[in-house]
Amino acid sequence: MPLSIIATIVAHPEHREAVGTALRDMLAPTRVEPGCQQYDLHVDQADPLCWVMIERWADAAELEAHLHSPHMARLQSAIAGKAAGIDIQRLDLIA
Repeated sequence: MPLSIIATIVAHPEHREAVGTALRDMLAPTRVEPGCQQYDLHVDQADPLCWVMIERWADAAELEAHLHSPHMARLQSAIAGKAAGIDIQRLDLIA
């Protein structure tokens, strides 16, 4: 069953660019992963510290593989201590 992810990452002000770069570095390798149907990075118009990744995956197994990918490990390392908050929503696609 397809599922969507909305990942919201709020950067500490002094780390905004580093967080943004780390997130942008995820785009190319993730978009070619099996099961990735959408992987788009956004920034909040009202709060430039707030980055939002909108994802769609073919199924939970493909998402799980993504979560254990080398580029996900690099992202986690790159933003460690640089984010004021991270919120992950897992959504079932209805229509």
